[in-house]
Amino acid sequence: MSPLSGDHGKRAKQLANLRPNLANLRPAPAAPAGNQRRRTHGAYATIALDRLAAREADVFAALAADAPLQEDGTLPPADGALVRLAAEALCRLDSVGDYLARRGIEDADGELRTSVLDVEARLRREAADHLDALGMSPRSRVRLGLDLVRAATSAAEVEESRAARARLDARMARLAAVDGSAEEAGDDG
Repeated sequence: MSPLSGDHGKRAKQLANLRPNLANLRPAPAAPAGNQRRRTHGAYATIALDRLAAREADVFAALAADAPLQEDGTLPPADGALVRLAAEALCRLDSVGDYLARRGIEDADGELRTSVLDVEARLRREAADHLDALGMSPRSRVRLGLDLVRAATSAAEVEESRAARARLDARMARLAAVDGSAEEAGDDG
């Protein structure tokens, strides 16, 4: 079955429906001259490089405390891009949070600032996703096999076992020394 009619009159009407009616087309209204949305809440603004570098350093420091780094103390190269993306999302989230702290979640008419709140929710999810991928949540650490509490407990247990073994070895050496001197004393008599 053909999408267009075989009847020429009906077919002409179908094709006319597909052509834009230029008389009904209006240009999209331009943004008002005072449109400062990008400047006010900062979600879409360019991030200053020094601010981004500081946030990257914060994310890196948190990673260094929680995740294994390479032997030279640097992140694996594959993590660098994720750290930068997480830092960008966190910077933007800070800007939106500052805006909401200054202005509140409601406008002058008592209406929720839904556009800003939606952007904030998206940025929270984005930042959480990046941080989760870097192993910076309990669930992701477990999933990555980096359960730090268990690792710290295991390390403490290993150290305790090593110390106990050293004490036992020292005691055995003392007993062997005492046994050796007792046998020598018994052979003389």
